[in-house]
Amino acid sequence: MRVWVVSKEADLDLTDGQINGWRNFLDLAMAKGCLRTTLAEDSERIIAVSYWPSQEVLDSVVNSEAYEKVGEKVMASWGDQMIPNHELTFNGKILADS
Repeated sequence: MRVWVVSKEADLDLTDGQINGWRNFLDLAMAKGCLRTTLAEDSERIIAVSYWPSQEVLDSVVNSEAYEKVGEKVMASWGDQMIPNHELTFNGKILADS
């Protein structure tokens, strides 16, 4: 599982463009072997979660050119108005799930 957390600037909600930028990443993840993805926000942060069959599959996506290109699109969708502050990236195995 990978969890990516960023702080939101000025408590602004995500725009449609920002959500679509993230969908590009989530679509890439699903096309490359990801099992499930989630994008969520509250008033303070944005959280993207992806579930992977193994660390090796995740690493192959994260180290790919396609991932780099999608990452550029995600960042471009933020523009100059709301650059997210990276809080946490967590890669770990799931111990319990329902």
